[in-house]
Amino acid sequence: MMALLITAGCGGGNGSTLTRQANLSPEAVIQHFFDAAKSSRMNEAALYVSPTSVGDTQTVLKFVTGQSSATIKNANLLSVRIVAQQGNYAAALATMQAEQNSLSLVFKPVGLEKINGEWYIVDYDQIFREAKYKILAQLLTGL
Repeated sequence: MMALLITAGCGGGNGSTLTRQANLSPEAVIQHFFDAAKSSRMNEAALYVSPTSVGDTQTVLKFVTGQSSATIKNANLLSVRIVAQQGNYAAALATMQAEQNSLSLVFKPVGLEKINGEWYIVDYDQIFREAKYKILAQLLTGL
């Protein structure tokens, strides 16, 4: 019985810890976010969302992809392009295919903030609500 308890105690400690890949470009942050969300790894996707927006990960996903975590499996992120950058803010344009084998393309503006040297996606609505994102809102307005 004691051997069973010791074996059980040693075997269960290998839980995987989520880590955010460091030193990513703004485009790569969006790609990692999309890939994690598409694979239903929402806790991992949240690592690429600004700490001020992290409670809105589903809202960020819905805006960026036009879909919820339940339906993103059929979407494809075709490209991400930075269209404007100023200081710690960047505005990107993501081109998406909402469904496999669809000719319909969706273009989504995505705002990012650089925090401690790392880029994070900011909730689109939050960008226009909070004064601290005034520069980012201006960058996105032109898209």
